[in-house]
Amino acid sequence: MLRGLLAHKLRLVLSSLAVVLGTMFMAGAFIGGDTVAQGFQELFTTINTSVDVQVTAKDTAPGAARSGRPAAFVDEQALARIRGVPGADQVTPQVIADGARVVGKDGKVIGSSGPPRFGAGWVTQPGSLIELRAGRPPAADDEIVIDAGLARTSGYGIGDRVDVITLQPRQTFTVVGIVGYQGGRDSLGGETTVIFTTARAQELMLGAPGQYTSVEVHAQPGVSPATLRDRIAAALGPGYETQTGAEAAKASAASVQGFVGILKTGLAVFALIGLFTGAFLIFNTFSMLVAQRTRELALYRSFGASRGQVNRSVLAEAVLLGAVSAVIGLGLGLLVGWLLKTLLTSFSHVDLPVSGVVVRPYVVVVTLLVGIGFTVAAALVPSLRASRVSPLAAMRDAATPDRPLRRLTIAGALVLALGVVLLALKLTGTVKGQNALLLGGGAAVAFLGVAMLAPVISRPVTAVIGRVFGTGVAGRLGVRNTGRNPRRTAVTAAALMIGVALATGAGVFAASVKAGISDVFRSDLHAQLAVTTDPGGSQLAGFPVDATSRITAIPGVASAVAVQADIVELNGAQQSAAATDLTSAKIIFGMVAAGGRLDPLSAGEFVVDARYAKDHGLSLGQTVPLRTARGGASTVRLVGVYADNKVVSGPLLSPADAAGFRSPAAQAGYVQVAPGASVDEVHQALDALFADNPEVTVLTTDAVVKQASRFLDIVLAILNVLLGLTILVAVLGVINTLLLSVFERTREIGLIRAIGMRRGQLARMITVESILISVFGALLGIAAGIAIGLAIIFALRGSSNGIIVLTIPWSYLVITMLLAVVAGAVAAILPAIRATRLPVLDAIAYE
Repeated sequence: MLRGLLAHKLRLVLSSLAVVLGTMFMAGAFIGGDTVAQGFQELFTTINTSVDVQVTAKDTAPGAARSGRPAAFVDEQALARIRGVPGADQVTPQVIADGARVVGKDGKVIGSSGPPRFGAGWVTQPGSLIELRAGRPPAADDEIVIDAGLARTSGYGIGDRVDVITLQPRQTFTVVGIVGYQGGRDSLGGETTVIFTTARAQELMLGAPGQYTSVEVHAQPGVSPATLRDRIAAALGPGYETQTGAEAAKASAASVQGFVGILKTGLAVFALIGLFTGAFLIFNTFSMLVAQRTRELALYRSFGASRGQVNRSVLAEAVLLGAVSAVIGLGLGLLVGWLLKTLLTSFSHVDLPVSGVVVRPYVVVVTLLVGIGFTVAAALVPSLRASRVSPLAAMRDAATPDRPLRRLTIAGALVLALGVVLLALKLTGTVKGQNALLLGGGAAVAFLGVAMLAPVISRPVTAVIGRVFGTGVAGRLGVRNTGRNPRRTAVTAAALMIGVALATGAGVFAASVKAGISDVFRSDLHAQLAVTTDPGGSQLAGFPVDATSRITAIPGVASAVAVQADIVELNGAQQSAAATDLTSAKIIFGMVAAGGRLDPLSAGEFVVDARYAKDHGLSLGQTVPLRTARGGASTVRLVGVYADNKVVSGPLLSPADAAGFRSPAAQAGYVQVAPGASVDEVHQALDALFADNPEVTVLTTDAVVKQASRFLDIVLAILNVLLGLTILVAVLGVINTLLLSVFERTREIGLIRAIGMRRGQLARMITVESILISVFGALLGIAAGIAIGLAIIFALRGSSNGIIVLTIPWSYLVITMLLAVVAGAVAAILPAIRATRLPVLDAIAYE
């Protein structure tokens, strides 16, 4: 076995690259995720080091888990009870909430790439991480202190006048101090902090004077944090969350685990896709090596080797190949994990207290098992084939006749049918959950079925494609060589098919969503201009609802509508809801009554679309409970049902009920320009109207479409980069197959060179073979990808409110085909060089 490996080093190196790449991404995903998670754990532990017990009010408001802003607070009575608990030494009430947006010197709000923008009240407590580096604490309502990180990025210093937007509109403050954190940090996690006086922070950040977001308690000597926690919990009752400092740190770190888990899962999935693709390459390599070593294996049998010994010899090669490749992949995964951590922390500006990377034992075990497992599974069939070699084969030519494709075709059809059934069970909603089994397993089984059916169609398809590339003698020979072994051609092309299929499916879905968004804004929305807020900005960003009266007063404006949105609890279920003026909404959104009335709503009234009413069993006149974040519980009555609409859907509440939303501002507005009026002039007037609000942007509907599609473009670009891993593995497969084919046809190449074929013609012949394999794989991938895209669109069409419009991105597919041709030409370079350098006489004499 060892001699066999050393005798075929180049061929096995190319195969091992597939395993190396897959295990590298898998190990990198786990290592990077664990490092970031450990960093946040240590970060939150550091923040809570000086806290024995932390008390917060239980926030049961709708959307509390997603909002990031508390809607329940600790009042003065609870604070007094905490101070009276035996064992409580130092009790420090805190006011801190996300949503303090500083306006930069360029007139725009200083953005955030993820970390919050806190507004806090000044407190002094023992062991605090915060240290005053310059100036003094705030003493008046118009004074603030900012952290050193914000001072550095904004350029503001002591004595500067700074505008800050909070729950209240833009107001001007004077910077009187700069704070930092222990250890020389300018910020703890990339956040920005504006510190007011406590009373001012309660007013601006909470909208609730005399309320606090949390209370930090230090225990007296001899009292453990757990004991103090239990005493405080008993004194306060069930309306409050009481945790030790360690528990609070763990809970805070857990909030980051969701993102880290998604990141690790996503990268691991792409790693598995790469390994699955590499399995085709490994299968092809071992199949060809077994075929070329028929006489060698037969000699083993004639010397007395059993079938089991031959089988174990080939499998041992696979185990060793997988183990070495996985170890190399694990080593490279350390580098990928470090890069991933560096990119994440650089992007989010989070300075994690972790040096190097975190490597947990499970990462090593899983990486090695997966690398070896995929390699052995791919080599299993060739090893069984090797064990069946007869000793008599040593006495005759080692050529292996091609077997009929009937059994393979029937088996492939059954496997494909199984994969389609698994996908259908999930996409049609017949089975809930089981995403990994039904989606991942179904897709893998379906791809395997297509790969098994590919040999049947490879010969006729490559013959048709060959009419384009197979001109001249060399070209025709290349076409015939491609069809000589349809199994080999199909398996090699299948590796490319997987990456192309996934990329095509994602492209079809993205193009369909973008087309739907375009239709909505350009056809169904009867407005030419939109007033928007930064989608990545604060939840409090927006503009006053009553600004619509000033908008409609602008010459050339026919109608305008403002929309507020928040998470509410309606009829016992948490969901998004909006509030707007139905008089203008009917005009701009094209709403049509399907029952009841669509007149302006009074407090306690709401309307829904027809689909929502049907799905939730609502009828006109029905009264249901409503709970908002700040308005508490109430009841609302259904007074109207509007026909299904592509622009709006779900519950629409009255502006009076929207007073209980987290933000009093409207997040979006739409403006209809009167016929004959200039859109540009109205645009300029709106810009002037919102000049003092740096979080608001006025856009044309075309610009809104581009903005809405930008996220899809970014996601598609990331997908294509990651799927490039599978494309790279597939190109390696083409190179490997052609190299082995050149080795297999050494005598044949010598003969055609002897009868007059020039080196350039030989190179062209191999290039045609490579291009045909690549184009065939791309065609299979495009066909499978379109099917995947159609399946996803079909599955989502019922819940997409008609926004998804089936669109085939033909230009994307044409580019894919051209890239397949280029990939084929590149993959042919090394095999062509090897073939053209074969000495003619030695090649003829080769056995």
